[in-house]
Amino acid sequence: MCGIAGIFHPGRDVDAQRVAHMLSVLEHRGPDGSGISDDGDCVLGHRRLSILDLSEAGAQPMHLEPEHRWVVTYNGEIYNYVELRTELEREGVHFRTGTDTEVLLSAWNKWGESCLNRLNGMFAFAIMDTRTRELWCVRDRMGVKPLSYTWDGACLGFASEVKALLAGRLASGECRPDAIYEYLARGYTTGGRSFFAGVEILEPGHLLHIDAHGTMRVRSWWNPVREQDDDPADADAWAEQVGELLHDAVRLRLRSDVPVGAHLSGGLDSSAVVAAAARAGATSFQTFTGAFTDDAASDERAFAREVVGRYGLAGREVEMSVDQLAEVFDRILWHMDEPIAGEGVFPQLLVCDLAAAHGCTVVLGGQGGDELFGGYLRHRALHYRRAMSSGSPVVRAAACVELARRAAREWRRVLRTSTRVSDDDLAPSFLASVDPELRAEMRASRLAFPTVRDLMWHDLRTYLPALLHVEDRTSMAASIESRTPLLDYRLVELSLRIPEGLLFAPGEPKPLLRRAVRGWLPDSVASRRDKKGFPTPLHWWRERPQLEQLVVALTTPASRAPVGGGWWASSERATGRTVFSDRYLERRDRFRPTELWTVLTVNGWLAQLDAGRHAHPLQRAA
Repeated sequence: MCGIAGIFHPGRDVDAQRVAHMLSVLEHRGPDGSGISDDGDCVLGHRRLSILDLSEAGAQPMHLEPEHRWVVTYNGEIYNYVELRTELEREGVHFRTGTDTEVLLSAWNKWGESCLNRLNGMFAFAIMDTRTRELWCVRDRMGVKPLSYTWDGACLGFASEVKALLAGRLASGECRPDAIYEYLARGYTTGGRSFFAGVEILEPGHLLHIDAHGTMRVRSWWNPVREQDDDPADADAWAEQVGELLHDAVRLRLRSDVPVGAHLSGGLDSSAVVAAAARAGATSFQTFTGAFTDDAASDERAFAREVVGRYGLAGREVEMSVDQLAEVFDRILWHMDEPIAGEGVFPQLLVCDLAAAHGCTVVLGGQGGDELFGGYLRHRALHYRRAMSSGSPVVRAAACVELARRAAREWRRVLRTSTRVSDDDLAPSFLASVDPELRAEMRASRLAFPTVRDLMWHDLRTYLPALLHVEDRTSMAASIESRTPLLDYRLVELSLRIPEGLLFAPGEPKPLLRRAVRGWLPDSVASRRDKKGFPTPLHWWRERPQLEQLVVALTTPASRAPVGGGWWASSERATGRTVFSDRYLERRDRFRPTELWTVLTVNGWLAQLDAGRHAHPLQRAA
């Protein structure tokens, strides 16, 4: 796990000092070392977090010996590097390091772009052919590892985080209204749209190629089959396949030369990952769990402790208070780069800090279970709504009961087209800056998809990358590596073929995954039907003086003078306050927690942007 950056300007010398500036704001991604490869018109930079082969031989950017034709800067892990290395050695390739980086270089040298289909891992890398003067930038299938870039028609800049592009003077730092609007409507952005003017996000499963003449092309390299299997195999057979693949995915992700642990919420997904790790022989690793002292109803530590106790693991816990949000909010915004995260980023960051404090450099997590196995309420709602109109009488009756059970408490949440803030609550000047057609598209209901499979694929390609953005940034903020076994591409491709009917059962979320891992877990965990996520008790903000000061400052209408001091009041223009209408901000006492978080992150991020804070290293409080 590392941070990468670079500039390629075909036929023109690049100032290597600009790449050095880019690396200066990525130190948190790689505190163990830094390197630059200067090849005239192409300068590649790297910050290293040592995971495999901790010696200096693993430093990057790395050249392929002995010809030095290929040079790579690489962020991520290729979990099947052992098997690929063995295959390459059979064909006469010799290795000088124990890294997966050298395996990647050798695989590219041997098989070219087609080697990507052999890689099982998470990665974002840039590889240069010094002979033909071509550059490739590549992102893994699911987008676990990030890559942003700028292209002005002649010069490419790329980096793991947008702040590095700002530090290298490759982006202006101006905001992008359509991205802000999409976030307000959906809670995330799509189509490679970043929050910064002139900055694009290389989408998951895509590569970018620039030739010696400066021609740039972007294309997809991963296009999985998405047809449901007609195999009449029963649920037990499918569950067995899921269990076997999950076990092997975890086994591969235990490969490391530094300590490996796991996030453990007590829910089905993270508990299954921890159980699989223990069953694979990782009985000495640690688990990390957080709970809010402000809200006993959200405390899931009892379930996590049962999993830990069953396998004799070392369970580490951190008790959190909403008071701490005021202390780390600036840090959250800086690391996120953009206001894309939900309020769960706050406890997630503190749990990552806990892992780092206990010397754990690699953690496994349960991200992806809901996207693969129909775990979201919207998936179930669409499935049962369609069943009511097309199923047999028995199926229709069961669907009716299931929808009725959820209607009183959750149906309104499913049907609303706006996940955050409505158009009526936005400032007219901001609304006028957004294309009306884009606005209509962004407000479309997620229940408008023709099939549940279409909705799940949409979530996998749009919503999941936003969650992985948070996963990457919170772990990197603590200088640890987060691995996601449920997103092993083999498991993803299997999930795309599972008959829809096996993914849903009345009153039982994710029944197929539950069936696959039931024997691994304590009954209390395997039988859980509630889904809590990581609720943050923001509704108590008025009872917390420090947090109230932050909230009042960032929700004060632009027509009034800024309230309080600190970084949030450092902007003379206060651009962020113009996104929301004054009338809406004056209702802050009635905001739902999600609304409050949205306003805080958008206005706080824009205040940071106005102050130019993203272009410089974060100054941590003593």
